Amino acid sequence: MNIENNELILNDIESRRAFLFTLEWLLALMERYSSPLKFGLVHIEFGSNHELGEAVGVHEAFKQLASLTASLTNTFRKTDIIARDVTDFWVIVPYTTDVEKINDKILRIFQTAKHQGLNVVDREISIFELPLTSTKTQNIPTHALEFLEYLKENKQHFASHVFRLSANAECIFS
Repeated sequence: MNIENNELILNDIESRRAFLFTLEWLLALMERYSSPLKFGLVHIEFGSNHELGEAVGVHEAFKQLASLTASLTNTFRKTDIIARDVTDFWVIVPYTTDVEKINDKILRIFQTAKHQGLNVVDREISIFELPLTSTKTQNIPTHALEFLEYLKENKQHFASHVFRLSANAECIFS
C-alpha cells in the first residue's frame, strides 16, 4: 500500500470514530431530554458485504469505498459527519427540511467519473428524520452501533425517503 492509501485508511477510521461518538451523544440527548433537537441520518448501502468485492476485487473495492468517504466528507457541509462500516455509509445531517438537496448531493457524487467503478452494484439510499416519530419506537437501541443496525433492518418503517441507484445508474424512488 502506498502513502495515499494509508491516508485513506486513517481518514476512514477517524471519520467512523467521530461519527459514532457524535451519534452516541445525540442518542443520549434524545433519551434524556424531550427537546426539539432534530437531525437527519442518511444511510447508503452498497449491495451485500461481498457483492462489491466480488465485482471489482477486494483491494479495489476498499480503495473506492475509502475514496468515496473522502468525497462525501468534502461534498457535505462541515457540520455533517460521515462514517463507513464495510459497505454501508452513514451521514449525520443537522436538521434540514430540504431532502432534495441531500439526494442531489449524493447523486452528483455517484455520477462523477472518480466513482463510476462503484456502479457495478445496486445502491440504496435511505433518509431518516430523528428523533423517530413512528408509533413503533419502543425498544429502540440507545447505543450507536445497535441503533444503526436497527434502522438498517427497519428502514421500511422509519425512513422518510428511500431511493435506489441500480447498477446501470438508473435512479428509482420509493
